[in-house]
Amino acid sequence: MSSRQIQHFFNNAMVVLGHHGWKLEMGDWSDSYCWVKSRKITLGLKYDGDIRQILLHEIAHIDTCRFSNNRHTPAFWKRLEYLVRRFLRTGLDEHQMRHRKYQSEGIYALCYER
Repeated sequence: MSSRQIQHFFNNAMVVLGHHGWKLEMGDWSDSYCWVKSRKITLGLKYDGDIRQILLHEIAHIDTCRFSNNRHTPAFWKRLEYLVRRFLRTGLDEHQMRHRKYQSEGIYALCYER
């Protein structure tokens, strides 16, 4: 996908979801983040899956962060699955499934409990 197509997808999703005033910053890195205070999503274009899924992943944080401090809670994953079905008409890809397993159930989730 080109940067222009990604921006267009982002703009459409944000309008449909009623999220106004958000910016998308894309770069040649692998990590992506949702910065709620500055209303910005940084999207790493080196993501190894469907780039739209990681973008929706970050958008899902907008709706769930005030309840979970940006953690990957069951409510977060439920919201992400809804967004993926709504906008992509598919399920979570293997990368998101792995992320879900390790961030919510695995060793990284245990670190949050401290």
